[in-house]
Parts: sequence; structure tokens; C-alpha cells
Amino acid sequence: MAKRVYLALLELESKAHGQAYVEAGYKLSDDPPTWIQPDVSFLRNERALTTEDGKYFSQAPDLAVEIVSPSETATALQRKVERLLGSGSQAVWVIYPETRSVQVHVPGGTSFARSVGDSLIAPYLLASWELPVAALFDGD
Repeated sequence: MAKRVYLALLELESKAHGQAYVEAGYKLSDDPPTWIQPDVSFLRNERALTTEDGKYFSQAPDLAVEIVSPSETATALQRKVERLLGSGSQAVWVIYPETRSVQVHVPGGTSFARSVGDSLIAPYLLASWELPVAALFDGD
């Protein structure tokens, strides 16, 4: 599933001037030291350029995507979402493969659900871009 999400975000690379990554590392804080590794992420080029090669990125991604696994607790997932949004992510998409749905979290504590038949948007990256939720689950 991570590969499918990554491939869907590749369209944004040239249009939104950024990079999509699978399991890239982000250092969110020095005190206390906090690192996170979303399943998939997108980072605009101007932000990526501030990081030394071979190191963790030095800030949260613009978009983080977490794919829920059976072993993941709701508490751990919520903690990830809060850390990412609190460190500068513009959105966190939490994908639920079993229900074929996506919970979108944005700063300010707002979240909303999208299911097959809906589309995801990322106006903070590219106003005109849409991703049908069904595309994330095609082939499942």
C-alpha cells in the first residue's frame, strides 16, 4: 500500500516542486529528541534543501501518510498525528486498509473522513490536485 500512495504522490513532485518519500526520517525536536518516520511523506523542495545529505530531515514533512497496521494502537497513532501537526505538517492522512478509508488530520484539531468515491486534496501543496481515494485501494 505504501508504494501505491508514493506513486500517487509522484504527480505532485514536478507540479508542487517537492519530493515524495517512503519511510523517510524526520527530526521533529532536539529537546526532547524526537524522530518520526511516516510510511509515506511529501516535502517541498525549499524545505528539503535545508537538510544535509544522509541525515534526517530537520522538520516535519508538509504531508505525512500513515498506513494503519493491525499491531498499531490508537494511542500511538494519535501521538504520531499530534507530533507531526505540532511540528509543522500541513496534513496527516491516516489510511485504514480494512475499511478502505482515509482520515485526514489538519492543524487546529480538525479531522474528516474520506472513503472510496471521495477524493483527497492538498491545497497547501497544489490547489488543483485531486487524488481519488479509490486509487489507493485499486488492486486490493
